[in-house]
Amino acid sequence: MIPLWKLRREWASLQQQLQAVPERLIGPWRQRRLDARFPADCHVQDGGHPLTDKVAIFLVFQPAGLSDSCRQTCEHLARQGHAVLLVANHAVTATDVERLRPWVWRFVQRPNFGYDFGGYRDGIRLLQHWGVEPAQVVMLNDSIWYPVVPSDALLPAMEASPASFTGAFRFVDPGGHDAEHAGIFLSYFFHFKRPLWQSKVFRRYWSDYVCSSNKVLTVKRGERGFSRTLMGAGVPSEGIHSRDRLMALLRGLPDEELRKVLDYAAYTDESLQRQGDALLAESPSAPGWRDRALAQLQAAVDRRNPVSTLCYAAIRWMGVPYLKKNAGELQVRMRRQYLRAVAAGDLPHPGEVVLAEVRARTPGA
Repeated sequence: MIPLWKLRREWASLQQQLQAVPERLIGPWRQRRLDARFPADCHVQDGGHPLTDKVAIFLVFQPAGLSDSCRQTCEHLARQGHAVLLVANHAVTATDVERLRPWVWRFVQRPNFGYDFGGYRDGIRLLQHWGVEPAQVVMLNDSIWYPVVPSDALLPAMEASPASFTGAFRFVDPGGHDAEHAGIFLSYFFHFKRPLWQSKVFRRYWSDYVCSSNKVLTVKRGERGFSRTLMGAGVPSEGIHSRDRLMALLRGLPDEELRKVLDYAAYTDESLQRQGDALLAESPSAPGWRDRALAQLQAAVDRRNPVSTLCYAAIRWMGVPYLKKNAGELQVRMRRQYLRAVAAGDLPHPGEVVLAEVRARTPGA
């Protein structure tokens, strides 16, 4: 029998695909109308943090009020030397402006249209409109808790990379391999440097981008389209985290640590769950256990998002400093395992603010 959560997921996906048909026709007209009102539709307020040569475009959608974890993200980015341009797809209250002011350079309220890529586009166009030419730009959204570790190695790795375009996670389809210009960077965390910021391919992409509040079109034009446009033009790129990098790390772990990776794995595939349980029931000293464990973990990350499937390993061994918030079944199960690992002392405590928010978004926690 098909689980109810799968039926709901497929029905939602079908609805989005059907809604995309008329959106393809009216989208360009709507975009021209929105662009004619830019930047008047964006309400801008100054924060208390100075402009630096590093800017973070932080897209948020929290209409009930900016969370404490949002404040912590802004504080972290500011401490890393970034001037935060907080772009909200909703009104920002005076209370929230005052609360976050020390860590934010400017607040932008924009119409709730276009998901994250609509907000990213407005943030980029505002910087261009103001004549800001940053040396480095971080672009992220609040679909993640960040950071969830005491020492964030992600931003330093992005800044140190010789590539002008980096992503927190390079996603490649099963059968593909982690290599420059392979796959796409997932849209919750990008980084780019001034040569790319000033390039024709970058500016043309954002000038031509057609926003949509249809998820299918946003993923196609935005998350996939952005990476493929830049990589297809030969822009030097690096994914700081990837499936292949994670598996390379796992192959170097001792057997007892591999058992921990299996114990904290999250599955939505019953066959993988059964295989994982069977391996956990065995002793790591059993003949062939290590090879079978690595094969099972490889099959798991080939089938589902590696950071969600092997959250413990991603944070503990690959240095992933973020945690996904979305309500997908895999991510809910991942967060249950994450909370187990934190409670056991196997993962660092993210702080009471983030921990409370994770628990609140995790049914059954």
